[in-house]
Amino acid sequence: MLLWSRRLLAGLNILNWVTGLLIVAALGWVGFAAPDLFLARAQPYHVAHPEAAIAWLRWVTFITAPVILLAHVILTRLIAIIDAARAGTPFIAANAARLRHIAWALLGIQLLDLAFGLVSIRASAATGEYFGWSFGVTGWLAVLLLFVLARVFERGAAMQDEIERTI
Repeated sequence: MLLWSRRLLAGLNILNWVTGLLIVAALGWVGFAAPDLFLARAQPYHVAHPEAAIAWLRWVTFITAPVILLAHVILTRLIAIIDAARAGTPFIAANAARLRHIAWALLGIQLLDLAFGLVSIRASAATGEYFGWSFGVTGWLAVLLLFVLARVFERGAAMQDEIERTI
């Protein structure tokens, strides 16, 4: 099961980079290199304030780019935790640090999601179109859970070291 999970996470990391960079490239191309093309295509649909939609695309490009890196941090740290578990040493200080890195990366993604929400709400108000965003509590709970779990692993690693020193 751990080997399959490791392979799945490695595949997801590759998919993260490939699709993430393609999305950023596409958004960047439309938002920065070819906004006139977008404006020409939007004209028959009578989009109010298409400039606001272009601004939204530009902001989403900047918001999406760091998410790719943060997802990479999450996936690679999970792979390292799986490798430690497969080696029979799950409760080590390195895994506690990895969980903390995952928590910080997920917190970063949550903050970027708030930025996306702000940009989407403003673009929706400016254009009259719905740009789609809603606040979710699940990610914030996951951040809290990961920080707590990192502390549990840290304590477990300390107890493991203490047991090894007494034997």
